[in-house]
Amino acid sequence: MMENREGRGFEPLRIRAHHLLCMQGFQGLGYNEEFTKNMAWITDKILNEPFFLLEIITEADSICQHCPHLVQDKCDQEHPSGKIKSMDIQVLKNLKIKPGTLISSQEALSRTRNIPPAMVKKICGNCLWREDCLYYQEKSTP
Repeated sequence: MMENREGRGFEPLRIRAHHLLCMQGFQGLGYNEEFTKNMAWITDKILNEPFFLLEIITEADSICQHCPHLVQDKCDQEHPSGKIKSMDIQVLKNLKIKPGTLISSQEALSRTRNIPPAMVKKICGNCLWREDCLYYQEKSTP
């Protein structure tokens, strides 16, 4: 297992469930330079180190920590309807895991590849980034 970015040892990286999909479609775009660098680092670790340990969650994660929309550990973009958390929950259901599950990056990515295209459209359909997301484009094209 690898050290996390902060060098605090062998703690799992905390990742929102829907971010597992985002990372597979990431093309180096983001809200700002700090966010983009952090997203690139995390994406590289998860996609290229198969035994990197992840804790899958439904709240602000290691990616959100560098997002300009994070205010007091909450996303200020979160709609009162809970749209973002709903995306996380739908991903968890499709991966057949619960919040707080510890899983290797390899296993998490393997499970995301089995999410049916119709479900990807449902989960990601209102995402701001869907037009630039390779994962969404690949999964939503017949």
